[in-house]
Amino acid sequence: MYLSEHKFIVEKIGEVENIKNHQLLKIVLRKPGWRDEFGDQVGKDDFYEVQVWNQQISEMPVLKKGDKVKAQLNLNGQEFLDNNNGEMYYTLRLNVRKMELL
Repeated sequence: MYLSEHKFIVEKIGEVENIKNHQLLKIVLRKPGWRDEFGDQVGKDDFYEVQVWNQQISEMPVLKKGDKVKAQLNLNGQEFLDNNNGEMYYTLRLNVRKMELL
């Protein structure tokens, strides 16, 4: 499911990892908390670890901590069965669809 574009601040950029036949880059984004009518921050900041896969890594802008970006994310959910105990588990991932520097 594609989410609408949002503005974030880059908190951390990981190293490109090789996983089987794929490449993965993890980035931590911060969404500043909301501010009141006086400009004082009232809400807490939210942090999101997002993933960039394969060719999209080379299409990403060069990022550094503190950069302001506009990103559209793709929300992916998955369920899987643990064969050891028979329990169902669920995962949730945010993948980058597109990102640009502001």
